[in-house]
Amino acid sequence: MTDFFTADLHLGHDSVARMRGFTRTRDHDEAVLDNLRGALRLKDRLFILGDLTQGKAEDEEESLRLIFHATQAVHGNVHLITGNHDSVHPFRSTAFKRLPNFHRAFDTVQNSATLKIAGERAIMSHFPYDGDSGASDRYEQHRMRDVRATIIHGHTHSTEPVSYSRRGTLQICVSLDAWNMAPVSKETLTELIKERKK
Repeated sequence: MTDFFTADLHLGHDSVARMRGFTRTRDHDEAVLDNLRGALRLKDRLFILGDLTQGKAEDEEESLRLIFHATQAVHGNVHLITGNHDSVHPFRSTAFKRLPNFHRAFDTVQNSATLKIAGERAIMSHFPYDGDSGASDRYEQHRMRDVRATIIHGHTHSTEPVSYSRRGTLQICVSLDAWNMAPVSKETLTELIKERKK
Protein backbone atom coordinates (compact mmCIF):
# COMPACT_ATOMS: atom_id res chain seq x y z
CA MET A 1 0.00 0.00 0.00
CA THR A 2 1.31 3.44 -0.95
CA ASP A 3 -0.02 6.85 -0.03
CA PHE A 4 -0.10 9.40 -2.85
CA PHE A 5 -0.55 13.16 -2.58
CA THR A 6 -1.53 15.78 -5.11
CA ALA A 7 -3.23 19.19 -5.25
CA ASP A 8 -4.57 21.81 -7.61
CA LEU A 9 -6.06 19.53 -10.25
CA HIS A 10 -8.31 22.37 -11.46
CA LEU A 11 -10.34 20.11 -13.74
CA GLY A 12 -12.34 22.15 -16.24
CA HIS A 13 -10.37 25.32 -15.42
CA ASP A 14 -9.47 26.96 -18.74
CA SER A 15 -6.91 29.48 -17.48
CA VAL A 16 -5.00 26.89 -15.41
CA ALA A 17 -4.94 24.50 -18.37
CA ARG A 18 -3.42 27.26 -20.53
CA MET A 19 -0.95 28.17 -17.78
CA ARG A 20 0.19 24.54 -17.85
CA GLY A 21 0.74 24.61 -21.62
CA PHE A 22 -2.47 22.98 -22.84
CA THR A 23 -4.47 24.58 -25.64
CA ARG A 24 -7.57 22.56 -24.78
CA THR A 25 -8.89 22.14 -21.24
CA ARG A 26 -10.09 18.67 -22.14
CA ASP A 27 -6.49 17.62 -22.96
CA HIS A 28 -5.32 19.00 -19.62
CA ASP A 29 -7.99 17.08 -17.72
CA GLU A 30 -7.22 13.84 -19.57
CA ALA A 31 -3.51 14.18 -18.76
CA VAL A 32 -4.26 14.77 -15.06
CA LEU A 33 -6.62 11.80 -14.87
CA ASP A 34 -4.30 9.51 -16.87
CA ASN A 35 -1.47 10.32 -14.45
CA LEU A 36 -3.70 9.43 -11.51
CA ARG A 37 -4.78 6.15 -13.09
CA GLY A 38 -1.16 5.33 -13.93
CA ALA A 39 0.04 5.82 -10.35
CA LEU A 40 -2.70 4.18 -8.28
CA ARG A 41 -2.85 0.48 -7.45
CA LEU A 42 -5.22 -1.60 -5.34
CA LYS A 43 -5.07 -0.62 -1.63
CA ASP A 44 -3.17 2.63 -2.27
CA ARG A 45 -4.51 5.82 -0.70
CA LEU A 46 -4.91 9.14 -2.48
CA PHE A 47 -5.01 12.53 -0.77
CA ILE A 48 -6.05 15.49 -2.93
CA LEU A 49 -5.09 18.68 -1.11
CA GLY A 50 -7.65 21.00 -2.61
CA ASP A 51 -8.80 22.76 -5.74
CA LEU A 52 -10.38 19.87 -7.60
CA THR A 53 -12.07 22.30 -10.02
CA GLN A 54 -12.53 26.01 -10.55
CA GLY A 55 -15.36 26.10 -8.02
CA LYS A 56 -18.47 26.43 -10.18
CA ALA A 57 -21.13 23.95 -9.05
CA GLU A 58 -22.12 23.03 -12.61
CA ASP A 59 -18.51 22.07 -13.46
CA GLU A 60 -17.95 20.26 -10.18
CA GLU A 61 -20.49 17.55 -10.93
CA GLU A 62 -18.56 16.46 -14.02
CA SER A 63 -15.24 16.70 -12.18
CA LEU A 64 -16.55 14.56 -9.33
CA ARG A 65 -17.71 11.96 -11.84
CA LEU A 66 -14.29 11.98 -13.54
CA ILE A 67 -12.42 11.62 -10.24
CA PHE A 68 -14.70 8.78 -9.15
CA HIS A 69 -13.91 6.82 -12.32
CA ALA A 70 -10.20 7.69 -12.37
CA THR A 71 -9.71 6.43 -8.81
CA GLN A 72 -11.69 3.18 -9.05
CA ALA A 73 -8.57 1.16 -8.22
CA VAL A 74 -8.49 2.70 -4.73
CA HIS A 75 -12.17 3.17 -3.86
CA GLY A 76 -12.46 3.44 -0.12
CA ASN A 77 -9.18 5.31 0.09
CA VAL A 78 -9.74 8.66 -1.67
CA HIS A 79 -9.58 11.74 0.54
CA LEU A 80 -10.07 15.46 -0.07
CA ILE A 81 -8.53 18.27 1.93
CA THR A 82 -10.64 21.23 0.79
CA GLY A 83 -9.18 24.18 -1.10
CA ASN A 84 -10.38 27.68 -1.83
CA HIS A 85 -11.82 26.66 -5.22
CA ASP A 86 -13.83 23.77 -3.76
CA SER A 87 -17.48 24.52 -3.01
CA VAL A 88 -17.23 22.42 0.19
CA HIS A 89 -14.53 24.57 1.77
CA PRO A 90 -15.80 25.82 5.17
CA PHE A 91 -15.50 29.49 4.20
CA ARG A 92 -18.38 29.01 1.77
CA SER A 93 -21.76 29.49 3.42
CA THR A 94 -23.38 26.75 1.31
CA ALA A 95 -20.61 24.15 1.79
CA PHE A 96 -22.93 21.83 3.72
CA LYS A 97 -25.27 21.62 0.71
CA ARG A 98 -22.47 20.37 -1.56
CA LEU A 99 -21.00 17.84 0.86
CA PRO A 100 -23.24 14.87 -0.15
CA ASN A 101 -22.14 15.29 -3.78
CA PHE A 102 -18.47 15.21 -2.78
CA HIS A 103 -19.01 12.10 -0.68
CA ARG A 104 -19.96 10.24 -3.85
CA ALA A 105 -16.33 10.62 -5.03
CA PHE A 106 -14.39 11.02 -1.75
CA ASP A 107 -14.37 8.84 1.34
CA THR A 108 -13.48 11.78 3.57
CA VAL A 109 -13.73 15.54 3.07
CA GLN A 110 -11.81 17.62 5.62
CA ASN A 111 -10.30 21.05 6.03
CA SER A 112 -6.99 19.61 7.29
CA ALA A 113 -5.49 16.38 8.59
CA THR A 114 -2.29 14.99 10.06
CA LEU A 115 -0.13 12.05 9.10
CA LYS A 116 3.04 10.41 10.33
CA ILE A 117 5.88 10.75 7.84
CA ALA A 118 9.65 10.57 8.19
CA GLY A 119 9.21 9.76 11.88
CA GLU A 120 7.26 12.91 12.67
CA ARG A 121 3.71 14.24 12.64
CA ALA A 122 3.05 16.46 9.63
CA ILE A 123 0.04 18.57 8.71
CA MET A 124 -1.91 18.37 5.45
CA SER A 125 -3.67 21.53 4.35
CA HIS A 126 -4.48 23.17 1.05
CA PHE A 127 -2.67 26.29 2.24
CA PRO A 128 0.97 26.56 3.29
CA TYR A 129 1.78 28.46 6.47
CA ASP A 130 3.15 31.29 4.33
CA GLY A 131 3.20 31.92 0.60
CA ASP A 132 0.74 32.25 -2.24
CA SER A 133 0.58 32.24 -6.02
CA GLY A 134 0.62 36.06 -5.94
CA ALA A 135 2.46 38.75 -4.04
CA SER A 136 0.53 38.54 -0.77
CA ASP A 137 -0.94 35.71 1.30
CA ARG A 138 -4.67 35.21 0.82
CA TYR A 139 -7.09 33.30 3.07
CA GLU A 140 -4.98 33.90 6.17
CA GLN A 141 -7.93 33.11 8.45
CA HIS A 142 -8.08 29.59 6.96
CA ARG A 143 -4.38 28.75 7.23
CA MET A 144 -2.94 26.53 9.92
CA ARG A 145 -0.94 28.14 12.71
CA ASP A 146 2.77 27.48 12.25
CA VAL A 147 3.65 25.12 15.11
CA ARG A 148 6.91 24.10 13.42
CA ALA A 149 5.45 20.86 12.07
CA THR A 150 6.17 20.12 8.42
CA ILE A 151 3.19 21.10 6.29
CA ILE A 152 2.21 19.35 3.06
CA HIS A 153 0.14 21.68 0.90
CA GLY A 154 -1.06 22.88 -2.49
CA HIS A 155 -2.43 26.32 -3.44
CA THR A 156 0.76 28.07 -4.56
CA HIS A 157 1.15 26.25 -7.90
CA SER A 158 4.88 26.41 -7.24
CA THR A 159 7.15 24.43 -9.52
CA GLU A 160 9.52 24.04 -6.56
CA PRO A 161 8.28 21.48 -4.05
CA VAL A 162 10.20 22.87 -1.07
CA SER A 163 9.84 26.20 0.70
CA TYR A 164 10.10 27.45 4.27
CA SER A 165 7.72 29.50 6.35
CA ARG A 166 8.77 32.79 7.93
CA ARG A 167 9.54 30.79 11.09
CA GLY A 168 11.75 28.40 9.10
CA THR A 169 9.29 25.48 9.02
CA LEU A 170 9.50 23.06 6.11
CA GLN A 171 6.64 23.40 3.60
CA ILE A 172 6.23 20.80 0.85
CA CYS A 173 4.03 21.63 -2.14
CA VAL A 174 2.29 18.66 -3.77
CA SER A 175 0.62 20.73 -6.49
CA LEU A 176 0.66 19.11 -9.92
CA ASP A 177 2.91 21.98 -11.00
CA ALA A 178 5.70 20.80 -8.65
CA TRP A 179 5.56 17.11 -9.61
CA ASN A 180 5.31 16.87 -13.40
CA MET A 181 1.49 16.80 -13.40
CA ALA A 182 1.40 13.58 -11.34
CA PRO A 183 0.74 12.55 -7.74
CA VAL A 184 3.79 12.07 -5.50
CA SER A 185 4.28 9.07 -3.22
CA LYS A 186 4.76 9.14 0.53
CA GLU A 187 8.13 7.43 0.02
CA THR A 188 9.35 10.29 -2.17
CA LEU A 189 8.13 12.87 0.33
CA THR A 190 9.75 10.95 3.19
CA GLU A 191 13.13 11.06 1.47
CA LEU A 192 12.69 14.75 0.72
CA ILE A 193 11.85 15.53 4.36
CA LYS A 194 14.79 13.50 5.67
CA GLU A 195 17.15 15.21 3.25
CA ARG A 196 15.95 18.69 4.28
CA LYS A 197 16.05 17.89 7.99
CA LYS A 198 19.74 16.81 7.98
